Amino acid sequence: MKKRILMVAALIMATNVLASEIKPVLLSCPTLTMPVEAAVTRTEGTVQYRLTVNEKGAVESTSVTGDNVFFREVKSAMNKCKFEPGKPGVYEGTARFTVQ
Repeated sequence: MKKRILMVAALIMATNVLASEIKPVLLSCPTLTMPVEAAVTRTEGTVQYRLTVNEKGAVESTSVTGDNVFFREVKSAMNKCKFEPGKPGVYEGTARFTVQ
């Protein structure tokens, strides 16, 4: 009886670990463009983003930190990203804006 309980507990823990290791797989995302305000002032910067992806592969929510002049552009583009269905979770990245 104790062996069965231990095996069941080990199986549950292993399943939870495997489920937490599944990450969203990015299929497509729009190209970011430099906001006009930042281009005029020749402002460069970065934005860290965190996307919550649902079971269908769509972005449910977006949070951003960094240089706020770029927030609107990053949120708009990231909300249009498509991910592989069946792999929900959190996708994180950094967007860099540079003046050429």
